Amino acid sequence: MNILEDDSTLKIRGELEKVYQQDKKLSTLEKIVKAGIFINLFIGVLIITAVIFFVINKDKAGFIPQATEELKSIPERVVLASEEKPFPVFINEQSIDISKAFEADRGSIHVTSFGKLKRAVFGFLPYWVIPKLDEINIKLLTTVSYFGLEVDKNGNIIKNDSGGKATTPWFYFQSSVFDNFIKKAHSNKIKVVVTLKCFNQTNIVNLVTTQTARTNFVNNAIFLVDSKNLDGVNIDFEYIGEPEKEVREGFSLLIIELNEELKRQNKDAKLTVDTFVDGASNTRIHDVEVLSKHTDALVIMGYDFHTPQSSTAGPVAPMEGYGNSIVGLLGSYLEKVPPEKLILAVPYYGYDWPVSEAGKNASVSGERAAVKILPYAEIAGATKNTQIQWDENAKTPWYSYRDSTGLRVVHFENTRSLGLKYDFINQKNLSGVGIWALGFDGKREDLLQLLADKFTE
Repeated sequence: MNILEDDSTLKIRGELEKVYQQDKKLSTLEKIVKAGIFINLFIGVLIITAVIFFVINKDKAGFIPQATEELKSIPERVVLASEEKPFPVFINEQSIDISKAFEADRGSIHVTSFGKLKRAVFGFLPYWVIPKLDEINIKLLTTVSYFGLEVDKNGNIIKNDSGGKATTPWFYFQSSVFDNFIKKAHSNKIKVVVTLKCFNQTNIVNLVTTQTARTNFVNNAIFLVDSKNLDGVNIDFEYIGEPEKEVREGFSLLIIELNEELKRQNKDAKLTVDTFVDGASNTRIHDVEVLSKHTDALVIMGYDFHTPQSSTAGPVAPMEGYGNSIVGLLGSYLEKVPPEKLILAVPYYGYDWPVSEAGKNASVSGERAAVKILPYAEIAGATKNTQIQWDENAKTPWYSYRDSTGLRVVHFENTRSLGLKYDFINQKNLSGVGIWALGFDGKREDLLQLLADKFTE
């Protein structure tokens, strides 16, 4: 494998030199203006330039209010995703009202007993779920990953906002509530790791292509593990689109360096990397063949095939059909990565779209902000008297309803669709299942019972 040496500095210097030369030209022009030379000529040129600028940039400048406001409501990486047409994991940047999940109906299924787990069950614990931490049943988990701490372009953990106040993820990570949870998890022989994430394209490029930044990142990651008595690290770097070769190789090098140092200091520490569901069939930042050799597992984010950004409603995690599907895309993984190195993460949520007509794949109408993210418990409680439809192609459920805003369509997962995914995991002998996210099933235990039925012996 040809791992990139840190030659991006020369490119950066070249770009900086161009900017410097431009600045010099601007500086000269300013002197001429200040001296009063060719004032009339300058004003004329300025007016012409302004007119040209207005014509070219009118959309960007806000002269089309609807388009501008729409873009403001979309996270940066989702805008990039719409241009590149990759698989953006929209849900990873979105919090939900977790209280609604725990206020929902408990259901009639209750787990009484279960055997020993034969597969990994990797649960993501978003920081916004921490207030309900004591109410989450963790007994059918092998690993919990705190999600998550953001890193900057230099490999530093972002602990404070621009006003110097602790960010919410860092605040909860440092809290006694989380410390007590770690002790509780360890007493139940459950590993606790931390997700280190970066969704900013520019920051990712600088971090993975700069040796000093990579080294700093590795040191910070290991310090976090040691200072909180954690069991390892989960990495979630989501570069949207096809990266330059140096970026892809730089990310691989970052993981190699982190794994070597992590295992040198603690041979039992675990390293996992979250990958796009199409990561083995397209050129993404994740070189899955390389990463599988230098990690304990790849956590495949098997969801968000349709998102609030989609033009039509559709399944969040189609098992089959729709051109791209879990079965098809996982086939590409299995050609490159041993099955025991793969964890398929599934969604405990659904999307609720406003639509213009009836049907499971109806066109989305209205503003993107009108799309709702619903945790499983809320959906289950809201559909006790609703006719659930089955998408035979996708092997997933959906339903429609009408409210004061009009017709709406909801695609989600339930025990039937998740059961098929769990059967697939067992048939392909994958390492196990991942859950996005813990707490989304509220106080219901039907999904816990399903885990027990499919993955214990």
